Amino acid sequence: MRALKSRATAWTGAVGGLVLLLMLAACGAATPSSGAAPNRTAVTTTFASVVFRHMPTGTAQLIWTPQDHSLTVKVTMQGLVPGTSHPAHIHKGSCQHAGPVVYPLPMLRADEHGQASITAVFRGETQGIPATGWYINVHNGPTAITAAQIQSISCGDISNPASSSPKSRQQVNVTLGEDVAPNQAIKGQAQLRLEGHTLAVHVTVSGLVPDSTHDFQLHAGSCSNMGQLLYNLQPLKANARGEADASLTVNGIKTIPSNGWYLVLYQTSGTSVEANSDIIACGDVLPAI
Repeated sequence: MRALKSRATAWTGAVGGLVLLLMLAACGAATPSSGAAPNRTAVTTTFASVVFRHMPTGTAQLIWTPQDHSLTVKVTMQGLVPGTSHPAHIHKGSCQHAGPVVYPLPMLRADEHGQASITAVFRGETQGIPATGWYINVHNGPTAITAAQIQSISCGDISNPASSSPKSRQQVNVTLGEDVAPNQAIKGQAQLRLEGHTLAVHVTVSGLVPDSTHDFQLHAGSCSNMGQLLYNLQPLKANARGEADASLTVNGIKTIPSNGWYLVLYQTSGTSVEANSDIIACGDVLPAI
């Protein structure tokens, strides 16, 4: 009888021990050790910035040869809307004070990278290049019929220190850039912040026509070597002071490249030929250091 009771007690104790071990094992599985790291995916943040400058820009070279009274004009432009055409002229006056046409230049036709160049030779210029009183400008185009087409989008005054030597070869280099025409002297910047796959863009621009609206785009390439459209961004709306301050987001962006992106702002927002034939400001996207 004592033997049976002893075996029963031993069996009960074994069962209790087994239950206790199972409970301890369960508690250990549910509670992570103090040194274990939580299972989280790190989210990186990347910053970049843009400084806007006037577009299009270019250079012109004028060479006058006294022997044959020839005037050779070479114009090279960048930052034109790819595939567009633009009349160009030498005028009397200055970029500040427009005057009549002296010499009509060949049509500037932008290639797929927004670049264009022309060369023209004029005979019978007996007086050479004047010290002042001439300027070169490029028009919105594609023709010169309407006010929107005639608007100047890039301009440069011609200054010739050697004009007092009419028997010597003369060469003048001209920089083509900002103009006094509406929307042709833009200043501004943009800050870009990529977190996860969301790109936030904050842009501030001044020098716009009050209450005007402008298409705003992100492209592949650079301001000097333009490429394909990546994203049509929210159009920018200028206030009564001609300033635009906007924040917008783009989803699905994996990374900001170290180079190869640029932002462009167009003359207006619309679907007419003239509406998107002039890039008034451009800025390359440069990652923050």
